[in-house]
Amino acid sequence: MRRTVVVAVLALVVAGFAAPAVANSADTDSAADLGLEELRPDGERPANAPPSVRAGGTYSEYAVKYLPTGLFVDESDESSSWNYLESGTTVKRDKVQLWSKRGYGESSKDVTIRVAYYETERQQVERGNETRMETVATNVTTHSMSATLSGGYDYVEVPLRSHFDKSVQATMCVEEAGEPNCLTNPGETRWRFTHSTSAAAQAVSYNTAGGQIGWALGLLVLPFALFTAGTLWTARKFIRAARSGPRISMLVWFGVIIAMFIAIAAFWDSVVATIVSAPWVLSIVSGVLLGILASEWFGDESYLALFLRLRLKDAVDETAYTPTSVPGESSQADSGREALADGGEEYRNANLNDVPGTLVADAIPLRMARSASGSRSRIGRGFWKFIARVRGARADLEVDGNISTKIDVEEGPYSELYVLDPEDEKPVEYKGERHRFEFPELISRDEEGRVNVNFRALFGGLFVLGTSHVAGDVLLASSTLGLLVGAFLLFVTKIAQPEPGYLRANLAPVHYGSALQTLFGHAKALGDSKTWEDLYDEVTREKTQNKAEKQRLSDRRTTSQADEIMNEFVGEADDVDQEAPVDD
Repeated sequence: MRRTVVVAVLALVVAGFAAPAVANSADTDSAADLGLEELRPDGERPANAPPSVRAGGTYSEYAVKYLPTGLFVDESDESSSWNYLESGTTVKRDKVQLWSKRGYGESSKDVTIRVAYYETERQQVERGNETRMETVATNVTTHSMSATLSGGYDYVEVPLRSHFDKSVQATMCVEEAGEPNCLTNPGETRWRFTHSTSAAAQAVSYNTAGGQIGWALGLLVLPFALFTAGTLWTARKFIRAARSGPRISMLVWFGVIIAMFIAIAAFWDSVVATIVSAPWVLSIVSGVLLGILASEWFGDESYLALFLRLRLKDAVDETAYTPTSVPGESSQADSGREALADGGEEYRNANLNDVPGTLVADAIPLRMARSASGSRSRIGRGFWKFIARVRGARADLEVDGNISTKIDVEEGPYSELYVLDPEDEKPVEYKGERHRFEFPELISRDEEGRVNVNFRALFGGLFVLGTSHVAGDVLLASSTLGLLVGAFLLFVTKIAQPEPGYLRANLAPVHYGSALQTLFGHAKALGDSKTWEDLYDEVTREKTQNKAEKQRLSDRRTTSQADEIMNEFVGEADDVDQEAPVDD
């Protein structure tokens, strides 16, 4: 009975490991005798079969699949991201899948999978009495593994050796029981590919949840918070100095984010290699970008100002023409004529002195910003204009005229209204702040022909570039990126010199502004009137009030003159009462 139980347990264990059973070989096969003649032959693909499919006997096939690297790749074993291995493919992970297709219900098959890695170079080779240059295989290494494949569709994962620093050629073959070594005896079930391990395929060293949380907090969350706060603080100082942000549209920033994702997807291996070496780079870039977007979104204190010029434009009204038949040209100097539409000889004369003019408004909206002292500046859009304002170069408002013609607007898109001189043809002149590029002269000659070297600029630039090179290698895991950042800072601070602009406005006189206010008041009254009767009553009431006020002023003036005459010739009323005799 005891022997029966043991046999049953062993049967269950064998059944549990029936599909598929894999045994990895830790030994390295001898590869000293393998040359390109044995390594380069590829297998044969059956007609109309998918790539990497090889015939494995009657009603049997083998195929190799690989998993690419990318941003949205599903890394599960049975995901749709696994592709057939095509000729010339570079495998960037340390594993491939060997698939087997046989009849359902067939017994399991034991196979040996062998993989050889090698490089090629040109060497002198002696062939008999001749010595010539040939391409030979070098640094050849191999390894093998045993696997058991069940009937139907089955697969086994084949591990590959890591090659992080270089790309090697690989040859993989399948050897069934009783067959000779498939590497030294090339057959049909062989595959050739290039292997270069990507940093994305590197195994994570943290296996516990606590280790992963600590890694994320120390290398991702903390740098992200620090650089976000630092960017917000710096952007606040810059915006305060520039009086406004760069005013780059959110659509542009959205496009920048989309372009970043596209660049990450296109250069995934390089990006992952950088992030694996320095994970905080992701936090730095994200923190800086978030800080800039937050400052751009919440730090804009600019407003719209409208510069308005009203002018009278001559016009010929159709109603001013008098239809008359004139056999010839008109002799009146102040008359105009217009030919009929049919091209006849009749004309319609009009007295141009009776033609009313047309009031035209020239509106110029400009983005402005105020300083703490009350001065105003024109705010231009763009990064370089923003940097120029940060460095003190602004387009300040310079007015020619009385600033009291400015009108504060309470509602609408505009906060201020400036009334311009109607007689000026060009009342507003604007030149934006900008940069001029001045490259420092490193070597010069004086009047006597002596050579002068600008050691300060030379060694200062080299010091900044060297420091950025080291900082980029330490902080960003890329000395090239550090050099680019250092060169950009040198260009902005030493070569690009800010140049201020100006905004000159010729404002209207004070009485012109008062007239416009009166005009706008009447226009508002006209707009508030619901009927012509209401407008008539309001105008009549206003005229009556004005007439009554004039009469009161006239009566007061008359009374004052009469009182002054009485006081002059008769005396004060109190004095007269005191000097009058008292009757007994």
